[in-house]
Amino acid sequence: MDIAELLDAAKRKKKTLGAVADGLGVHQNRLSEWRKGTYKPDATTIAQLAEMAELPIFETVAQVEASLDHSQAAAVWERALGKLRAAGVAATVILGLAIYSMTPKNASAAVTNFVTPSPVEAATALKTGPNSVRVMSNHINQSSSTGPSPP
Repeated sequence: MDIAELLDAAKRKKKTLGAVADGLGVHQNRLSEWRKGTYKPDATTIAQLAEMAELPIFETVAQVEASLDHSQAAAVWERALGKLRAAGVAATVILGLAIYSMTPKNASAAVTNFVTPSPVEAATALKTGPNSVRVMSNHINQSSSTGPSPP
């Protein structure tokens, strides 16, 4: 993402470039100067634009800074962006593993034994008590008209 794309994204959220400029506390001409490359916004201003555009702040700052500076500084921003993305992937994997490890072990049995019930037959309990498992069945008991047969 470059500064022009970021300005466009902020404008979409704020409706006008005037509103974007007002939110940053700058004259609207400054936005045009950034777009043309006459001047460059600082990292804080880029972060404010990202926030206005409802984009991820750190990733957006790194992308825009890398696009604005074609020297060694751009390489630093590119490396930072790569590390940020790697950290996001690692965090996602860790969160997934944490959720998986906290899932009750008997949950898979409940899922395996679940069948959509028919509208005329209630679920039968395999055992009673607070941890009882209910097995749903589409089978209608033909021998009894008073309700489901016992398990």
